[in-house]
Amino acid sequence: MNPDQISPLFENYQTFVKRVDSHITAVKRKFPNRIACKKGCDLCCKFLTLFPVEALTLAQAFAHLPKKIKAKVILKIETEKDVCPLLIDRACVLYPFRPIICRTHGYPVYMEKDRERLIDFCPRNFKGITSFPKETMLDIEQLNTLLAMINRQFTESLETDPPFLDRIPISEAIFILCS
Repeated sequence: MNPDQISPLFENYQTFVKRVDSHITAVKRKFPNRIACKKGCDLCCKFLTLFPVEALTLAQAFAHLPKKIKAKVILKIETEKDVCPLLIDRACVLYPFRPIICRTHGYPVYMEKDRERLIDFCPRNFKGITSFPKETMLDIEQLNTLLAMINRQFTESLETDPPFLDRIPISEAIFILCS
């Protein structure tokens, strides 16, 4: 698979990432002293599976990492199964290219379950906050639906044999373009 041929197919995903990042930036501005998430905070950095659009985004970025960093990632894949292999020395080596879940984790999201509205966020963040203005929360169902639609459009634009799996483990995703 030629990375130059697939790059134009990422446009919708990149637009979506910019919108999510813009939302997170606005939340940070609204609650400047209430967010504990920062470099070195890695409690949420777990082993993930990704949609192909996110997997290929990481694969493209991974291909440009220095060999020394790649070797550390490979060692982590071989030795630590439950953590994100991109987390080296408590920092993500592909932070600018991280998936949507990594961008939003810890920030207020809401969902409905049995007609009840539930709000979730990292307990280290927003200490003392008992309610959130609607504009500071992400609707997790809407977020997932949009990401799934973007992914579907992306995978339908690619002709791969065999086709991509619906979800790709991060430990495999980063090597997609290495063949």
